[in-house]
Amino acid sequence: MAKRALITVLVALVVLGGAVVLAHGDGDPTHGAALYAENCLACHGPDGQGRGTHEAFSAAIQYDSGFEAVVARGVAGSRYMFAWGQEYGGPLSAEDILDLRAYVQTWQEGAPEPLPVAEESTEPGAALYAANCAACHGPQGQGRSLAGFPAIGQYADVLAVARRGMPNSAMPPFAEAYGGPLSEADLSAIAAYSRSWERPAPMIVAAENSPQGAGMLILLIGLGSIGIVGLWALTAKPSD
Repeated sequence: MAKRALITVLVALVVLGGAVVLAHGDGDPTHGAALYAENCLACHGPDGQGRGTHEAFSAAIQYDSGFEAVVARGVAGSRYMFAWGQEYGGPLSAEDILDLRAYVQTWQEGAPEPLPVAEESTEPGAALYAANCAACHGPQGQGRSLAGFPAIGQYADVLAVARRGMPNSAMPPFAEAYGGPLSEADLSAIAAYSRSWERPAPMIVAAENSPQGAGMLILLIGLGSIGIVGLWALTAKPSD
């Protein structure tokens, strides 16, 4: 009797597991949640309902039969919902998009898969950057090595661009005053955080700006020249 009951339970678990897999179309909602946080959260918000009044942030995610095509190919005529599928120049594989679909479907089922918790940082602006900028510009502003995912360094004024966006481009305005989700304090924190990546000028440039540095530079050049001449003298063959 106990053996039969155990077999019944095992069969039920297998059937239930198969039903879950079929319901999610073979996608992994946990991985999908991580992908959503990395790539979609900045514009669509934690529940897919948008984050602002500007068109880049106001569109709600529609879960229907065309979901995968919209993510992979983008929306025709839209500057902001561009292609995310690898075959169209984006960063996501077909499997990634299936995982995203499985995650979004958990909203429809009333039991959303939890989004991953971001790592805490002591640097002001780091969490804001990760949530709003990293999806396109990479974790440290280096871009994502794809067209449409540029490095932060191309912008001369990060604060102004983040505030108002870039005309005729996929860079929307993030300031609340322009329909975005961020306050001026948030934007200033992001701009300050981005400046922490700037490398100091080479030491030789700093040396040239002082009399002591210029003298040291001349001395180094002189010593190098003497070394080159000495090496040539030692290796040169005597003439007949």
